[in-house]
Amino acid sequence: MLVSATPATTLERALLNEWNTTLASKTHTFGALGEHSCDEAIELIRRPQPAEERDRVLLTLLELHHAGDVIAGKVILKSFLALAFRLARTCAGTRAIFRHSPTDATATTIGALWEVIHTYPLERTHSVAGNIRMECIKLISTGFGAHVDAEITVEDEILEHLSAGHHDEDPFRDLVTLLTWAIDSGTLTRDEIQLLVRIELADNPSAEREHAAEDLDISRETLNRRVHRIRTKLMNAVCGDIQQRVPYAPRRS
Repeated sequence: MLVSATPATTLERALLNEWNTTLASKTHTFGALGEHSCDEAIELIRRPQPAEERDRVLLTLLELHHAGDVIAGKVILKSFLALAFRLARTCAGTRAIFRHSPTDATATTIGALWEVIHTYPLERTHSVAGNIRMECIKLISTGFGAHVDAEITVEDEILEHLSAGHHDEDPFRDLVTLLTWAIDSGTLTRDEIQLLVRIELADNPSAEREHAAEDLDISRETLNRRVHRIRTKLMNAVCGDIQQRVPYAPRRS
């Protein structure tokens, strides 16, 4: 799997070049996962599979990385690299930086992703991919210049995009933008964001609801009501912000 040659920032280019020229076809023993090329190890993460199996693959790679396996760490980094690219453009902690220097913004989000991978608590065994995504958003939003209680303006084009109900080819990017706004504006608490992300980004939402209910020591019905309340609060806040920013235009006859 070769990555297409598109304009890239300095750190992006270095990482992609290293992958394409050195790592992609390199054979390595990934512990209990066996011997694979790095491209094959990426496929172990991305292939269609039950959520529990993907968690097992990611946890094995994380355990190897925490034990000093650099290649295992780079496989995880590569599998989430697109996330870092998206967050550089959409996350409040880096949007202002991105407008002046995409290079610096992307380097910041890649650094945050690497920090999350390097410090991931291995006891968090459910929804590992969702946890990594959420921790990246939290770290960038609070550790790289933004503050949860700060009043940060949402760009008008994002609000127009939400109000128009567009659904492009990358729904995850829109979800990241929406949740980042919810953190910035104080619409949702961190616990609410974490629960919503855990459910919405799960590969198997039904199974993840069961795990979340067990972890919170509540019934599945109580969890469903809690998630519904969080969604309702978020949507009401978005609609209210849109109404404030997008003037009402009477229907033309």
